[in-house]
Amino acid sequence: MAIIAILLLAVLAAVAGWWFWPKSTQVPQTVALAKSLLGNGGKPDNQAIRQVVTSVDRMPREDLFQLWRAVGEEWLRLRQEAIDRYFTAPAAEKPQLLDAEIERLKALRELILALNPEANPNEPPRMPREGGRGRRGRGKGADNKPVDEAAAKAAADRRAVVERYEEALATHAKSRRIALPTFR
Repeated sequence: MAIIAILLLAVLAAVAGWWFWPKSTQVPQTVALAKSLLGNGGKPDNQAIRQVVTSVDRMPREDLFQLWRAVGEEWLRLRQEAIDRYFTAPAAEKPQLLDAEIERLKALRELILALNPEANPNEPPRMPREGGRGRRGRGKGADNKPVDEAAAKAAADRRAVVERYEEALATHAKSRRIALPTFR
């Protein structure tokens, strides 16, 4: 009987140790890998994509949200840098900048599919957007403060610049007969 009690205590101690032991997270390593894939552009290395998929498959949902947020922020940062470079570059450099952006879009599509365990590769993935939508969207509620005219004008100006960039990107891709990856 004493042996059974000792075994039961050992099993309970093992379960308690496993339960309360700090969980290791793979978010920083996966974010670093995703950032390198986005930064390099082009067709991502299949081994790197497999590593991202393996990490994502093992992550709890909370870690996935952190990962998606970090990758989305990195994408928006890289996108803004590309837009700024494009509009300040001489005309001779603009085609190379647009080619690099097309390659980065291809890498983004592969990366987003790898980050979503339930993704269907035959459907376009969702592109990270600034501000986001959903439960915390920008709806007009009773609590919302009045719209600041200067901020609204600055946001409209930013959207206009992004639209001009996207038009230039689409025109360049069409002239080179390159199909841009589709996103939702």
